Amino acid sequence: MSLVSPTRTVDTTANEPLLAYTVTTSPDPLKASPENPQAPEETGELQIVGSRHSGTPADVQWIKVKVPAGPMSPDLATDLAKVTARISLSGWTARLDSAAKEFVFSPSAGHTPIGPETGFTIQLSEIPVNRKVGTSPITVTESSRTGSSAFQSRATTFHVGKFPADFYLRNLICTPLIINNGGEVTLTWERSANATYELLYGDTNLDVTKDSSKKITNVKSDTTFYLRGTTGDASNPVVRILSAQVSVIKPDLEIGNLTVHGTTQLNGATTTKNLTVGGTTSLNGATTTKDLTVNTANTLHVRTIEGSGSYGSLAIGGRLTLSTEGREVNVLSKFTVAGTTQLNGATTTKNLTVDPGADGYLWLKTGRLDTAAGTNLNAYGTVGIFKNSSQRLHANYISSGFRETTYRADGAGFLTVVLVCLSFTSNTGWRELNAYFAAQATTAGVTHTISVPQVTFSGSPSATSQMSVPVAKGGTVKVSLNNTKLPNGTGNGYFSVYWTPLGGGPNLTQVAAADLPEQDETAEEEAFETFTADAGGEPSEG
Repeated sequence: MSLVSPTRTVDTTANEPLLAYTVTTSPDPLKASPENPQAPEETGELQIVGSRHSGTPADVQWIKVKVPAGPMSPDLATDLAKVTARISLSGWTARLDSAAKEFVFSPSAGHTPIGPETGFTIQLSEIPVNRKVGTSPITVTESSRTGSSAFQSRATTFHVGKFPADFYLRNLICTPLIINNGGEVTLTWERSANATYELLYGDTNLDVTKDSSKKITNVKSDTTFYLRGTTGDASNPVVRILSAQVSVIKPDLEIGNLTVHGTTQLNGATTTKNLTVGGTTSLNGATTTKDLTVNTANTLHVRTIEGSGSYGSLAIGGRLTLSTEGREVNVLSKFTVAGTTQLNGATTTKNLTVDPGADGYLWLKTGRLDTAAGTNLNAYGTVGIFKNSSQRLHANYISSGFRETTYRADGAGFLTVVLVCLSFTSNTGWRELNAYFAAQATTAGVTHTISVPQVTFSGSPSATSQMSVPVAKGGTVKVSLNNTKLPNGTGNGYFSVYWTPLGGGPNLTQVAAADLPEQDETAEEEAFETFTADAGGEPSEG
């Protein structure tokens, strides 16, 4: 149990005393003298202990203690002349200023320093306590300074109660003193019946006027219990407060600001508001239902980040940087990026799929696309690479086409051949619906072929066929066109031949006959032609 009253008030921070003071009474509490003026007065004593808490001494001219005297409730004494005043400081004297109702304590010198090693006691004994129950203000004023600054008056006031003779409040005991989180305690006390009593702790205020014990359950944090007894006239009541504490093992904490200069370890942490950390924080299992914000110029270092199951998505609105080599990001399920993704060196041991719909593509804006030796580059659909930076070698109506032409690649690239049918018929019996124009491209001993119908049935999309053939640097490619129509038949289309160099290399050059390897005499003679854009007329439907 500890005594909280007498309570105190101080001036503003600028005028707060340089010395620290505490006030106790004897007896505790003081008893008001009997109301019967014929009865002898009760006497009491004030002990005022002063000290300097700062390491720098305070220079003090004097200390004054003002004690209200008179017959009213706020007065403490009936006659200050009967009070004996003493101070424990050597060389100091005490006197009564009757007009000001103050006891003045001063050193024999004009002023003297009081440091942290110099504690002292002021004693006002044989005080004739007046006959009215109530609270009296006891004001302690010092004239002090630090260094060579000007002396300044600084005051603090203590509120000392005078209680009825039969009042008592004592022996507040908390059992046990140490409990587990969520445990319970029992408070017991002794009290008189001529007062009202309240038990206060945390945000709780209980009326215990009729009680002398109380069980408190579900205590989750270190708690101080205050027992407040109030008696006397409502205009100037007298209050006595006792306190007791319980300590909780692994308590719940609710605080304002927390400054930690060492290591902080949170084994299972939950926050419903922002958590701001200026230094290093280690969270071994942390949960937040709000944002976890890392301000500009600060870094969140994480070994593992998981966003799975009932914990939902991991949303990163800014930049996520893995700055240390060897730190991996493992995504075991779908990884969706709604905006632009920049990969400065990326490796995947599984498939990389582009599948956003008809308008999706994998765009290589600069650099090149390499495959290692022994690997394949497979295109199961159309490879279209004949638009940007490509060289159109030939384009004409199929009926005005060519037999074959050979080229040499001064740099690696793709040769692309496109065939489009331009003739249509609504007669399902036309032979040309099942007859085809064909194109071939031969390189490195491998021949690739595409074809389109000589005539397409009306209402159907225009028949189109395309192939792209890779040609190594220094290699040759022979392009052949079979544009033979059926006897007495009709039909036509359009063909185009493109060259797309890889790596920004040189275009294709047509090979002169003298530059080709010698042919077998039985082999068919190749013809090397230059094509014009002359177009024959489109076939009409028969």
